[in-house]
Amino acid sequence: MNKIPLFISILTLMLLLSDNIKSKNYQNVLWEQGTGEYNNYRIPALVVTNEGTLLAFCEGREAGDTGDINLLMKRSEDNGMTWSDEQVVWDDADNTCGNPCPVVDEETGRIWLFTSWNNGKDKESDIINKTSLSPRLPYVCYSDDDGKTWSEPASLEETCRDPSWGWYATGPGIGIQVKKGA
Repeated sequence: MNKIPLFISILTLMLLLSDNIKSKNYQNVLWEQGTGEYNNYRIPALVVTNEGTLLAFCEGREAGDTGDINLLMKRSEDNGMTWSDEQVVWDDADNTCGNPCPVVDEETGRIWLFTSWNNGKDKESDIINKTSLSPRLPYVCYSDDDGKTWSEPASLEETCRDPSWGWYATGPGIGIQVKKGA
């Protein structure tokens, strides 16, 4: 099997621009297909906390866009030179927990992680056609300790999901904090 590493290009760019390491050109492979607990790693996201910690997220999965998919994270406190071991942020048995979309509240330091969930037995086409066992649902969890621990994910179904929606995703990417305006 051809092993294709998951590179986070934003991380590479940040590393190249960092004052601490301008003269060094290197990259770290955070997750690699076929290694570790999961066969595949997809849907990366990266955010920098108010403390300057890098938090890298992705999905850990066997294959495809449904089934048992877990939300993973690694931390770096030295501008990406070294990384923590993989941490599972959310594992809901055989269900799909994914599409990480982190955002840092610049005022409080709280790190919000928006994500989506669906029944692992449902296929994307079933969700699109609304014939699935359950709809795809938005969730959120947060960390108040710079990404070391995370709250239990909470459903946002009542406030952030239109019942007419089929398949949708919270990520990949990062969220933004509105600074002015509604």
